[in-house]
Amino acid sequence: MDVTVAQLEALLAVGEHGSFTRAGQALGRTQSAVSRAVAALESALGGPVVHRDEVGFTELGRTVATHASAVLDGLRTINGLAAEVRTPTLRVGAVASALVSFVPTAVQRLQRDWPRSQVLTLQGEDDELLAWLADGTIDLAVTTQPGPDSQRVLDDEFLAVVPKDHPASRQDRVRLAELIRLGVADPGGTCGPALAEGFAANGVEWRPDHVVRDVRTVVAMAAAGITAGVAPAMALPDPLPVAVTVRPLAPRLSRRVYLHYRLADAEVVHFVEHLTTW
Repeated sequence: MDVTVAQLEALLAVGEHGSFTRAGQALGRTQSAVSRAVAALESALGGPVVHRDEVGFTELGRTVATHASAVLDGLRTINGLAAEVRTPTLRVGAVASALVSFVPTAVQRLQRDWPRSQVLTLQGEDDELLAWLADGTIDLAVTTQPGPDSQRVLDDEFLAVVPKDHPASRQDRVRLAELIRLGVADPGGTCGPALAEGFAANGVEWRPDHVVRDVRTVVAMAAAGITAGVAPAMALPDPLPVAVTVRPLAPRLSRRVYLHYRLADAEVVHFVEHLTTW
């Protein structure tokens, strides 16, 4: 005997609404579809479940309806369990420097708390990331520029990245003018303008000997003993190459990093908490 969920739903709807027409409206089906479903159920059971003259359950129909309610309640419970174990997916967009260690560290922490969680990361420029957030492509954006959405602001310190045998490696803090005199590499992107502004505010002209495309190149050049560089702390690899050391600048310089998010999903909130404890 094959009894379907659709047949049980039709039976219960007819009993609740008192007519095939209203049952069909409640279920989003036609009156004839509901009638056929009930007829098919009666054929499978070998007897009538509904009185046709004054719509109501027969004795068999009442018994079947009791079990049907239990079956459908059980199915809803099972579907709810499936939703609970569904893998949560968080889509995070970030500027390149945030994807070196800042975002990956938060991903590791989130997956320790929620082993089934999945985080997808996309790299983009500031304006791209804000557009992706606005159109729902990503759930959270990490940028170096402010935007219109809810946001939190983090302070990301600039550090001198120097070879182990570099004169600056023997200093507790590296003065800005001294770093320029010894030679320095600019990590590129939005860091250059931020460094130029910070150096100028302290009476020092930002005159790098090299301008590269990313922090990894700065670290590689320092590891090879070519030059010192400056990089934001969140973009530095962990661990650093053994031939490289980092030192704070004097005076201290930093940039702002913005977290943008519109959703109140638990995954987003929890991930932001891990980012802000970096």
